[in-house]
Amino acid sequence: MHMRLAVAALTLLLAAVHPQADPVADPPAAFGTALAPVLDADTSGAEPVMQEALATARAELNGLLAAPAPDRDALAEAYGRLGALLILVEVEAQADAALRNAMALQPDAFRWPYYAGYLAMLAGNLDQAVRDLERARAIDPDYAPLDIRLGKVQLERSALAQARAALERAAAAPELASPANYYLGQIAVLERRFEDAIALLDAALAANPEATEVHYPLAQAHRALGNTAQARRHLARFELRAPVIADPLIAELEAATDRALPAFREALHAVRGGDYATAAQRFADGLAVSPDNAAARVSYARVLWLTGQHEQAQAELDQALAQAPGAPLPHFLAGVAAQAQGESAAAAERYRQTLALAPAHAGAAFQLANLDFRAGRYAAAAAGYRSVLSADAGVAPARVLSLVAARRAGTAEVEILERLRALAVAHADDPQLKYALARLLAAADDPALRQPDAARALAAGLIADPAAGGPIPPHQRALALARAAGGDVDGAREALRPLEEAAWMLPPAEAQLLATELAAYAEGRLPRAWPKSDPLLAPPPFDATRIMRDYPATKPY
Repeated sequence: MHMRLAVAALTLLLAAVHPQADPVADPPAAFGTALAPVLDADTSGAEPVMQEALATARAELNGLLAAPAPDRDALAEAYGRLGALLILVEVEAQADAALRNAMALQPDAFRWPYYAGYLAMLAGNLDQAVRDLERARAIDPDYAPLDIRLGKVQLERSALAQARAALERAAAAPELASPANYYLGQIAVLERRFEDAIALLDAALAANPEATEVHYPLAQAHRALGNTAQARRHLARFELRAPVIADPLIAELEAATDRALPAFREALHAVRGGDYATAAQRFADGLAVSPDNAAARVSYARVLWLTGQHEQAQAELDQALAQAPGAPLPHFLAGVAAQAQGESAAAAERYRQTLALAPAHAGAAFQLANLDFRAGRYAAAAAGYRSVLSADAGVAPARVLSLVAARRAGTAEVEILERLRALAVAHADDPQLKYALARLLAAADDPALRQPDAARALAAGLIADPAAGGPIPPHQRALALARAAGGDVDGAREALRPLEEAAWMLPPAEAQLLATELAAYAEGRLPRAWPKSDPLLAPPPFDATRIMRDYPATKPY
């Protein structure tokens, strides 16, 4: 207590003499350690109690930094407290700087690299998260929740061997059996070890029956083994509720200022953790206090949708539209909800309203173009996909689809080929463009445009590239088509024989394409370059849940 009073008195004195001094933002070089500046963040949207907690933490740190000989441990703790509070209000850059200062001052303390790794994980900076979590693990290899965090991050990085090693360590702790087996089961599905996946995922559910998210990979595994009835039962029980991770350090972090977090911020924290039921409750609590917050009502509608309450979600979107008729996002999401209910005309109208309010809204333009494509309105679809790419060149499926739609609308094949080549050069990492180009070079309607050798090289490259999907059935069909175009029809049929033998495992559309192309080879003719039923040359399946979950909101409340 005496120390705190002394620090407070010193802080007030320094503020009176140097009212603009802020050593936290401009740290002195007197500690033998380079300290990163932690700029003062705008936290005006935080609850007053949280603002006060942040101001107190910053003032305490400024006092320590201004003292003649501050204690390094006390300084590290102060930086750590400030960093933890900044994590809670989602000011990520400043939180990271504060935690790195704490690590520099206390290099043997476990808590700071662990919190830094957790923050990097939340921010999607997976490589940094691995570095920080591995640093923390080197300090304390026995803190089991760390292995869950590390395993999840490695899984998201597709580093399956490293993910498995971390998760198997965590699975030894009974309180972590559910999340550890859940992620191990996902790895087994990715590796096509479906029997192992079922055993692991069943164990995850047994440890936590409320973790309804586990039912989805279980359905995938059962479907792959031909257990159709079990797959349907699990899919019907699927909701986005991940297994709870018993993590005392993160619980301590979240509970430290629990009452200081406003309801809407708590809701967003729950969304980040996949706890949509809690998010819905906290958004409802916040709207009870601030019912005119249309942006928060849109977020509330989204989490209601994610918890299966679709009718209530639509009602909340309608109310948000009444409150903010000029906001594009509720119009767009109302279109998504309508399309999910099979109301394509109503969905298209909502997407058009969105574009009237925000002409560069790539999401609405893409979904509207997809509706036009599926309805055979190819000229409108081609124009729509071009609008998507003008708004956001990163919407990769629109590249191929703009050309497929244009070709079906009557654009000359030679012009399509020229555009396709240019796009394939500009986006050399886009496998869908290479696939479309391989098929067109192999089987163009105009024989003068065919280049079987180039087509074979493209298809073989796709098969050899794991990042492009590797030897998936469409790539194998493309290679067979190129062989047939070069005169080796028997080689084409032989290349597809393994697929033909395993056709029962293929998705129905892919199995039908395979059968159609094999029949063409049997008759001594080339299949079509761009068949209408090819999933890689058609809009991706509409996924309302993914859009509701992932589409960015510039202002969530």
